[in-house]
Amino acid sequence: MVEFTLLDNWKSVLTTQNLPPEREMDLVSKWLLIIRASVFPMTITSGAIGGLLALAGPTPASANWLAFAAAMLGLVLAHAANNMMNDYFDTISGVDTEGYVRGQYAPHPILSGLVSKGGLIAAIAVVNLLDLGILAWLTQERGPLVVVFALLGLFISVFYVAPPLRLKHRGWGEPSVAIVWGPLMIVGTYFVTTGEIHPWVFVASLPYAILVTTVLIGKHIDKHDADRAKGIHTLPVILG
Repeated sequence: MVEFTLLDNWKSVLTTQNLPPEREMDLVSKWLLIIRASVFPMTITSGAIGGLLALAGPTPASANWLAFAAAMLGLVLAHAANNMMNDYFDTISGVDTEGYVRGQYAPHPILSGLVSKGGLIAAIAVVNLLDLGILAWLTQERGPLVVVFALLGLFISVFYVAPPLRLKHRGWGEPSVAIVWGPLMIVGTYFVTTGEIHPWVFVASLPYAILVTTVLIGKHIDKHDADRAKGIHTLPVILG
């Protein structure tokens, strides 16, 4: 009989967003599933690009690597909060059901019984409070422009699926993701790290923004029929 360690569990969750049924659920695996940690590499890459541009970009800059590390942690926490908010709002609005694609490719935090609705709300609040603390320190270090980046990201994160805007339902989900994982994350991390902003940084953020958006479009192509039936107008549904 094969024995699995906790590290085996965590590796499985981080690489597949699933824990094989023969393995016993542990607390860390449970929360890695709830926050959908398997997709964090997309965010870590955005932040890393911002740091690399600060390190070796065409404009010489003095880098504050402590601020960079704080920004990276803040981005990952924001992504975790975003994932949980998406699952919460899609559940209470009736989009996420047992038969919908979201509950089939990976355990849904609420539908699979990993956490209650109240527990998910509490987790969202805790993660956002942690992010608020990071934001307060970074604002003290770099000024109010940090708040602009953070609030724009929070706005898109909340209203991606939350009413009344529900950007994903109106064909604005994919462009919103391009804005967040490109200019907001990459340029924001560059600014936090260096204290400077240059037009070329925005341009440099676009290729990765397109890449992440392409991943999302592929995901929405898989969900095309289910989304169309529910009246969710992602770009694949709009374009056909």
